[in-house]
Amino acid sequence: MKNIPVSLLNHPTPLPIWTSCGARHVAVYGTLRAGGINDIARLDPDIIRTGHTTLVGTLYDLGWYPGLQLQGTQEVLTEVYPIDDALEQAMDRIEGIWPQDVGEYVKRVEPMLVTLPDGRVQAMDVLVYEALPTTVQGKPVLAVHDWLAWQNSQGRVYPKASFQLNSAER
Repeated sequence: MKNIPVSLLNHPTPLPIWTSCGARHVAVYGTLRAGGINDIARLDPDIIRTGHTTLVGTLYDLGWYPGLQLQGTQEVLTEVYPIDDALEQAMDRIEGIWPQDVGEYVKRVEPMLVTLPDGRVQAMDVLVYEALPTTVQGKPVLAVHDWLAWQNSQGRVYPKASFQLNSAER
């Protein structure tokens, strides 16, 4: 992503300082996956998927998006993409971490093995947005490997079109 949204440039009050996590890749398991309502390609149309991996933890149904805790034994399909600072900042906004932390997710950089499109496997440090315990407390656990396929099979309708790429709704 090369452009900062005009809404951020013309913000009426100074925004808090944003800091990169330093990772050069991100793992996405929910609405940011290819074909999801917040498909990462909408943030950077030139993005090319680095590969895929499986995160292990517990996946929760938060309504129209998932939450993943990295404790547990469930394998969750994840797409891995390259990120730069601008894309990471845009994703922090979607995940409710910046400019105001709404207390749903935390950023973690995790070492993982990523399967590349040619079948090779490469170790890399990858940013993961992990749901906080308070976010998933009392929420249903989803015993699914592919959240996006499961979500599409449920026939759910998103609250409104403006949800797309708008964390302010949360």
